[in-house]
Amino acid sequence: MDKTFALDDMFKFSSKLESSYDGFALTIENLYEDPERLYEWISSQSFPFWKYNPERGESSNSKVYNDCRLVYTVAHPTRTYYNEMDRILNLCREYWWKHDYDWQRIYEVNCFQTITEFDPKMQHYPHIDSAFNTPDNRSTLNMLVYLDKEENGGTAVYDGEWITNDERIHMLYPVEERFTIERIIPSKFNRCVIFPGNRLHGGYIEDYEKYSG
Repeated sequence: MDKTFALDDMFKFSSKLESSYDGFALTIENLYEDPERLYEWISSQSFPFWKYNPERGESSNSKVYNDCRLVYTVAHPTRTYYNEMDRILNLCREYWWKHDYDWQRIYEVNCFQTITEFDPKMQHYPHIDSAFNTPDNRSTLNMLVYLDKEENGGTAVYDGEWITNDERIHMLYPVEERFTIERIIPSKFNRCVIFPGNRLHGGYIEDYEKYSG
């Protein structure tokens, strides 16, 4: 085994977290201490399709686009892991829930590549992670880290009502036919953003040519 590593080392945070809050999202610049190492490690992986079932035969995944996800479980969390998470949670407590938090002890990496779709009106399916009427300080918080060197687009937040999420069939949706974009949280390499999941949101790409392989 010549490719061993420790998760605590690979995902180590910077010694100083540069944070700011705009009234909606908490932004942390330069989250990881060695993002280049992390980027190279991710780039060397094979990527399994996400929400893909060939028996259905109806999914656009692998035909119109490649939507993949790597999931790594933190099977044995260390004291270092919890201390690092406490640094993030203490920042969250400044703006949202003040008490204990529950979170999934995993690292999930979303990977997307277009094959035939280049229309910028088609964007990732909007979804919510808490009910619309959930107060911000009780909502599920989304924590995203951009490790995309293209720095194109980011995350869109929409004004609108819930729609049935059929992303297992086709993850792209003509969003502007039904929703108004409230804001775009811009992508930047090694930037972390945290925001309440009680509003419709989804990945946003400005130029699909940059993600065509």
